[in-house]
Amino acid sequence: MCRLRLALVRLPHMRLRRQIVRKRKRLLLLRDSSNDMRKKALICVTVLLSVLAFAFGWSSLAHEGEHHSPGGNGQPGNQPLAALGFTPCVNGMAGTFPCHNIDLASFLPLAEIGGGTGNDIWGWTDPLTGKEYALLGRSNGISFVDISDPAQPVYLGNLPTHATDPAHELWRGLKVYRNHVFVVSEIVGHGMQVFDLTQLRGVTSPPQTFAETTHYDNFGSAHTLAINEETGFAYAAGSRAADGKTVGVNTCGARGLHVVDVRNPSAPAFAGCVDADGYTHETQCVIYRGPDAAHRDREICFSSNEDTLTITDVTNKSNPVQLSRTGYAGRGYTHQGWLTEDHTRFLLDDELDEMNQHVNTRTFIWNVANLDAPTVQGIYTGTSTAIDHNLYVRGPHAFESNYRSGVRVLGLDGVANANLNELGFFDVYPTDDQPLFNGTWSNYPYFASGTVIASGIEQGLFVLRPRVGMPVKIDYAPFFVRQQYKDFLSREPDEAGLAFWTHSIAACGANAACANDQRQNVSAAFFLSIEFQETGYLVYRMYKAAYGDMPGAPVPVRLEEFLPDTQRIGQDVQVGIGNWAARLESNKQAFSQEFVARPRFASALGSMTPEQFVDTLNANAGNVLSAEERAALVEELSGNNTAAGRASVLRRVAEDAGLKDAERNKAFVLMQYFGYLRRNPNEGRDTDFRGFDFWLSKLDAHGGDFRGAQMVEAFITSIEYRQRFGQ
Repeated sequence: MCRLRLALVRLPHMRLRRQIVRKRKRLLLLRDSSNDMRKKALICVTVLLSVLAFAFGWSSLAHEGEHHSPGGNGQPGNQPLAALGFTPCVNGMAGTFPCHNIDLASFLPLAEIGGGTGNDIWGWTDPLTGKEYALLGRSNGISFVDISDPAQPVYLGNLPTHATDPAHELWRGLKVYRNHVFVVSEIVGHGMQVFDLTQLRGVTSPPQTFAETTHYDNFGSAHTLAINEETGFAYAAGSRAADGKTVGVNTCGARGLHVVDVRNPSAPAFAGCVDADGYTHETQCVIYRGPDAAHRDREICFSSNEDTLTITDVTNKSNPVQLSRTGYAGRGYTHQGWLTEDHTRFLLDDELDEMNQHVNTRTFIWNVANLDAPTVQGIYTGTSTAIDHNLYVRGPHAFESNYRSGVRVLGLDGVANANLNELGFFDVYPTDDQPLFNGTWSNYPYFASGTVIASGIEQGLFVLRPRVGMPVKIDYAPFFVRQQYKDFLSREPDEAGLAFWTHSIAACGANAACANDQRQNVSAAFFLSIEFQETGYLVYRMYKAAYGDMPGAPVPVRLEEFLPDTQRIGQDVQVGIGNWAARLESNKQAFSQEFVARPRFASALGSMTPEQFVDTLNANAGNVLSAEERAALVEELSGNNTAAGRASVLRRVAEDAGLKDAERNKAFVLMQYFGYLRRNPNEGRDTDFRGFDFWLSKLDAHGGDFRGAQMVEAFITSIEYRQRFGQ
């Protein structure tokens, strides 16, 4: 019999302690299943010696899967790095950095952006200006860098760490939600910093030292952070309970996931704990839209829990349900992973298999079509011996930060068959690709421009431009969807809507025909949505009822009239969110009364009797009123022949079902010009309405079927539309 006594190995690292415990459990299983005592003793001694050797050899460097090895910055002779501008990848090199299909747009060394060592990284795109910013985690704070011109980055300033502790400053995690960055650290007492990123707009004399906007102190420290932007909940992984807090009431104690409601970023609130499987190192939490129908549309976390992929339903934050806990052959340390955009596969980085098993960089490809029983479908083995660390999926590509071998871009066209292929790389540590903990920590590949940023532990900020066929700008699903909100609903997207419509396109993966069809369907859905029908289309019908079609034109309204009026009637309205119906009705009343008070309306209809007023509106609308409806409106206006009364009658005519049906195709065609091309149909490349008439006749011929008419497809793939976005 063999017994390992943990008291003999006093290690400060949870990972090592848990590995010893698990090895002890395996030995106990051997004891029960074998009759060969000598064999058991030999196994026991071998395991004990290997555990002790590993523990003492790495205890000074290791910390729950993240390390920092000696070795310098990876340059020959450890030569100091200087800032660089655009440096193309030519003949396999970009300056001193080996590369393939990735150009270096720019580089800023740590010494020029706040010092310390680098760690996590994320990005932010300002929805107001479109500017792109790199947010680089460092051992002593967060660097904010404007990379709108990727070849000329501007260091704006630093958010200092909330607390200091040299023993734990190596680790920092950050994510962005609703224009705020949320920051955690392993430093005891650090908690979670929250910083309002819109402050970066006002920086005129960089660099500046910034102060956190607010601070969350219900946990003392955490290893990493995930945010489900669709729901507004943050998940702090590997957190430690804060002093003075009560486990289960306002903090968590098992080092799993500490859940925080961040829907109001300036007032984060405790929401629950996910700790049935103990320590969690990293997680990704999403509204699941994969093939497992039993769990579809639930909020699911895919957690890397040291030696398992652990999947949990966190829809109910006070009662999370663990769906599965699955180990796998060849594991070293289950570190981090990311879902493919169709939610059918989970790509997982195991951090210690390369070091412990002397294998090349491996990515484990999980089939998660059944969340209750996920399986490893295959393993991608790279050409390097480096350790893989963090990876993220963007469309048909995975972007891996693999320590000494740098950023690696993998093509996912064959992921359904567990086949990946390397399309490009940028090696931030040229000296070698040994399985050690230097080089790139993480990357952020989600800028619509196609810029990718990566952090170097000893180096700094790398701004990269991959040449691997990334969909960018209007070809990038999140950007495309956001543009539909702006062009048709005149607002920024709500997070849930953005995620839903983006997924419907992104789930097509590498299937170009599917993606093309879905882009058409998504875009058309905005015209057909309740929100547009009750805002933009109502404005169209009010102009139609009030004035009829414009002289010499088949439409009643021009773009310069339509846009501001649609914005007025749709102000603060998001269908399905809050008390939207009451807000919409209030906007309609206010807008209709303002509409009838305009000089144009007064000049055209102001002196009419109730009978003349109703008959004129009806004639303009195409005589959609029945005799009974006409008589009722005349009677209503005769009893209240005021501005408010006329506004009410105008709305009644504009909202008539017959008018809606009669004008729908005309309005649909007109919105192709207003929405996509941002012009009137007889302007720009068109000098008259022949183009409009062509698409209207085609849409009519197909009974309003935009797919059969190929109308939406033609507009969203047109040169004119793409030129709006520089493509």
